[in-house]
Amino acid sequence: MTKFVRTARIGATLFGACALVAVAAVPASAASEKSKRAESALTAEAGSVRVCVKFEAPTGTRIAPPRQCKTRDQWIKDTGVDPLATR
Repeated sequence: MTKFVRTARIGATLFGACALVAVAAVPASAASEKSKRAESALTAEAGSVRVCVKFEAPTGTRIAPPRQCKTRDQWIKDTGVDPLATR
């Protein structure tokens, strides 16, 4: 019986330690998410937003063409059309 009690006590201690670590990590991750959102907003304003376009496959084929990913400025330079203007 003492072996069972010892094992239960160790398990409870480990569970409590994990709970404390999880609770302590939540505010840190929330702060990092806010900084990531602010950073992404700054890059969006700068025109360096990556836009990926997947073109339709030609008639008669089942192989889809690869998607093309470029920055917003590159799309405007290459095609003359702002890909995010219609959104």
